[in-house]
Amino acid sequence: MLQTQLLTALLALGTPTRDTTPVATADLSPWLKKHVPTLTTHAQRLKDGATWQEVTSLIDTTVKAAQELKPLLQGKSRARIVLTIVQTLVREYAPPSAAWLTMLLDSQFAEQLVEMAFRRLFP
Repeated sequence: MLQTQLLTALLALGTPTRDTTPVATADLSPWLKKHVPTLTTHAQRLKDGATWQEVTSLIDTTVKAAQELKPLLQGKSRARIVLTIVQTLVREYAPPSAAWLTMLLDSQFAEQLVEMAFRRLFP
């Protein structure tokens, strides 16, 4: 089910590929198969209340995985791609007590946080 939610969220970004055709399920399926297990493992750690370290780990893991989506999702900011994935995972796994995390991810600060992760991981 999570794979379907992530697929839907990424398709909803609506960014055309190089040949200006929309991104298709077949384009994203290999990425999902490769990365959903690892992303799920990191997201499941949020179930006990979402510590800052767990959130940072999830963002870093997503940033690394999102690098492979760059050719498919051209024209969309890399922070927006990462946040789309992280927000989907948080909605699925974070408990209601982690409402602060949802608010953080919906703020403008979240894109800056993701950009900082990119700069740290890919100097």
